[in-house]
Amino acid sequence: MGGGAESGGGTSGSGGSGGHLVYAEQFPPASAWAVETNDAHSLTRAGCLETLVEYTTEGELEPMLATEWTQAEDGAWEFTLRDGVTFQDGTPMDAEAVVGALTHVLEVPTPARAFNSDVIAKVEAVDEATVRITTPKPDALVPLRVANANAGILAPKAYEGKQIDIVGTCTGPFTVTDEVPAQSLKLEANEDYWGGDVTLDTAEVRFIVDGAARATQLQSGEVQIAKSLPVANLATMEGDENLEISQLDLARTTVMLLNTSRPPFDDPLVRRAIQTAVDTQAIVDGVYEGASTPAVGPFSANTAWAPEGAAPITQDLDEARALLDQAGVAPEDLSIELMAYNDRPEFGDVAAVIQSELGELGVKVKIRAGEYPALEPDMLSGDYDASLLSRGYLVDVADPGGYLASDWVCDGGYNLAHYCDPETDRAISDATAIEDTDERNAAYRDIAAKLQEEAASVFLVHEKAVWGLQVGVEGFQPHPLDQYVLTADLALG
Repeated sequence: MGGGAESGGGTSGSGGSGGHLVYAEQFPPASAWAVETNDAHSLTRAGCLETLVEYTTEGELEPMLATEWTQAEDGAWEFTLRDGVTFQDGTPMDAEAVVGALTHVLEVPTPARAFNSDVIAKVEAVDEATVRITTPKPDALVPLRVANANAGILAPKAYEGKQIDIVGTCTGPFTVTDEVPAQSLKLEANEDYWGGDVTLDTAEVRFIVDGAARATQLQSGEVQIAKSLPVANLATMEGDENLEISQLDLARTTVMLLNTSRPPFDDPLVRRAIQTAVDTQAIVDGVYEGASTPAVGPFSANTAWAPEGAAPITQDLDEARALLDQAGVAPEDLSIELMAYNDRPEFGDVAAVIQSELGELGVKVKIRAGEYPALEPDMLSGDYDASLLSRGYLVDVADPGGYLASDWVCDGGYNLAHYCDPETDRAISDATAIEDTDERNAAYRDIAAKLQEEAASVFLVHEKAVWGLQVGVEGFQPHPLDQYVLTADLALG
């Protein structure tokens, strides 16, 4: 596997003449811009943070800060850096800087799932323009790992303080000029951007958690781009001639995690009973109003990783009762606490639907709501029964192997279901080592089928992203991994 030639380089920009654009982001930074956290993805969407390799909207890998990459030998990849790139503070983006940035991510107390010491043994400079990444075992996914925002490259200055400094330390088309914590970022065009002229003069990212507020500001013209718009607002917005509304299938599935480490969900029969009692189509119709599809497993049916002919589980309460009877469990003896974090406003309604459907079976469900950071410790420790989770299966690495190794192996770093099966561990380890993409995808299909058949958890819906634009915004294309928004080509017509 190798990268292509120079892409997107050229004359240095002199700023744009395209005015000012405001983008409404859903979640504010939660970790002081720590690159190993989700904050890195926000900084990528802001047009500041860049990676060695870019994952395009077409699902291809293309050069970014590296122009080519080769597998030097089993367990080692070499990346050739783009010549002449400087950070926004004027320091060179050379091998020493890149090694420092990636090593920082490896050494933090809680490293990223895509790029950590379990999968990366060492990062070193071969020469001024070449970086070598060594892995503990052969890993075909390394180029995808460095395309993740958590492997973004910042200037050495960024890591000198107690928290990451994002002012002047990026390489992207926009540089941060001011931050109002948890509220906004102000940016201006990077006049020396390696990728050429930046069309906009300035931009702003507003962090607006409330979906209705994002919709209102889009409709009023206060913002020109808004993401994750509530389905409840779609009818009004789609009739507004000043707006363009689009839906994009996401590599993201909402799942009802079942804690398999303790009763009752350590019994696959009980898990399958719960799976069979839930009507995923009713959730799609009643909660998402069609802006999602019933899940067929961890991966949506239109991907290369879903088993051929995969279909949603059809609700069958009689079958659910039979499975519980086979497990020796009376439905009325089951009492479950279902956690639903209100960072996702739709989860309250999803939990209510599940509560009602399991109630028809005779199972008692108590809903526990709260912010995700307050609920996550119980999920990580296994001190819970069931929980709703929205999980991107290409977020960690743009290949399902990263998600599978994180969420579904015994010692996975994000194994919130506490699912542990040595056979599955071996299958995932073997799959991620396969270099041939078609063969690797076939192995993923087998694993997906196993997780669905065993009801490792209840996969509910495959999500869609609802984006809104003011008419006149040019050069914007929703990214399947939710990575890039403010780009050099973005313009106001």
